[in-house]
Amino acid sequence: MAAFTVSMSALVGAPVKARAVVARKAVQQRGARIVVRAEGEDAKADSFAGLKPTKAADFKSMSNDELNAQIVEAKKMLFELRMKQSTRKEYKGHHFGILKTKIAQIRTVKREREVTEGVNKRDSRKIKREERAANIYL
Repeated sequence: MAAFTVSMSALVGAPVKARAVVARKAVQQRGARIVVRAEGEDAKADSFAGLKPTKAADFKSMSNDELNAQIVEAKKMLFELRMKQSTRKEYKGHHFGILKTKIAQIRTVKREREVTEGVNKRDSRKIKREERAANIYL
């Protein structure tokens, strides 16, 4: 069964009845199911396609700047997932756990490095506050 993709820009402004007619004709002619996507939605779906569980060992070879960049990227993806969830778009719920675990692993690696350098908990929190002031996504 083939999928018949209809662009949202083609249907914007059209009455509901006209949209239903387009859908019925597509199903009758092709015997296909209808998938309606917004413009540019395919690119965002691809960013979640390669999302797989990670291990803390994957992050130990990275520098602190790279770790911060990874945290920012993961938090932005979490935000996109929450937006998909709230707007009732299609999403995979297990991606929440994968991203939260990834962030926790990165933070653990950062804290382990601080412990080996001899940074106590109070100073660690101070460093974290300063990093957040510089970048709101941390």
